[in-house]
Amino acid sequence: MKKVLEVKGMTCGSCVKRVSKIISGFEGVSDVTVDLQRMEAAFECDVPATDVAGIVQAINDFGFTAQEKQ
Repeated sequence: MKKVLEVKGMTCGSCVKRVSKIISGFEGVSDVTVDLQRMEAAFECDVPATDVAGIVQAINDFGFTAQEKQ
Protein backbone atom coordinates (compact mmCIF):
# COMPACT_ATOMS: atom_id res chain seq x y z
CA MET A 1 0.00 0.00 0.00
CA LYS A 2 1.36 3.43 -0.94
CA LYS A 3 1.60 6.05 1.80
CA VAL A 4 2.40 9.73 1.32
CA LEU A 5 3.62 12.02 4.07
CA GLU A 6 3.83 15.79 4.06
CA VAL A 7 7.26 16.67 5.46
CA LYS A 8 7.92 20.32 6.28
CA GLY A 9 11.30 21.72 7.22
CA MET A 10 13.43 20.08 4.53
CA THR A 11 15.81 22.59 2.95
CA CYS A 12 18.46 20.60 1.07
CA GLY A 13 19.62 17.28 -0.31
CA SER A 14 20.95 16.24 3.10
CA CYS A 15 17.45 16.63 4.55
CA VAL A 16 16.07 14.45 1.76
CA LYS A 17 18.68 11.76 2.48
CA ARG A 18 17.96 11.89 6.23
CA VAL A 19 14.18 11.54 5.78
CA SER A 20 14.70 8.71 3.29
CA LYS A 21 17.03 6.90 5.72
CA ILE A 22 14.57 7.29 8.60
CA ILE A 23 11.70 5.85 6.56
CA SER A 24 13.80 3.05 5.07
CA GLY A 25 14.75 1.90 8.56
CA PHE A 26 11.24 0.70 9.32
CA GLU A 27 10.07 -2.85 8.76
CA GLY A 28 7.89 -3.46 5.71
CA VAL A 29 8.94 -0.29 3.87
CA SER A 30 10.11 -0.24 0.24
CA ASP A 31 10.40 2.17 -2.70
CA VAL A 32 11.03 5.32 -0.66
CA THR A 33 10.92 8.60 -2.63
CA VAL A 34 11.43 11.98 -0.98
CA ASP A 35 10.63 15.12 -2.99
CA LEU A 36 12.14 18.36 -1.68
CA GLN A 37 10.12 20.59 -4.03
CA ARG A 38 6.77 19.08 -3.02
CA MET A 39 7.79 18.56 0.63
CA GLU A 40 6.57 14.96 0.40
CA ALA A 41 7.81 11.50 1.17
CA ALA A 42 6.16 8.51 -0.52
CA PHE A 43 6.76 4.83 0.16
CA GLU A 44 5.25 1.40 -0.24
CA CYS A 45 4.48 -0.44 2.97
CA ASP A 46 3.20 -3.74 4.22
CA VAL A 47 0.25 -2.61 6.32
CA PRO A 48 -0.40 -3.61 9.15
CA ALA A 49 3.22 -4.67 9.75
CA THR A 50 4.45 -1.14 9.08
CA ASP A 51 4.23 1.41 11.89
CA VAL A 52 3.28 4.52 9.88
CA ALA A 53 2.61 6.52 13.07
CA GLY A 54 6.09 5.51 14.24
CA ILE A 55 7.60 6.74 10.98
CA VAL A 56 5.86 10.10 11.37
CA GLN A 57 7.07 10.34 14.98
CA ALA A 58 10.66 9.45 14.03
CA ILE A 59 10.70 12.17 11.36
CA ASN A 60 9.25 14.68 13.82
CA ASP A 61 11.77 13.65 16.49
CA PHE A 62 14.57 14.48 14.06
CA GLY A 63 13.29 18.06 13.75
CA PHE A 64 11.05 17.98 10.71
CA THR A 65 7.26 18.28 10.75
CA ALA A 66 5.56 15.26 9.20
CA GLN A 67 2.00 14.11 8.87
CA GLU A 68 0.20 11.57 6.74
CA LYS A 69 -1.54 13.06 3.70
CA GLN A 70 -5.17 12.09 3.24
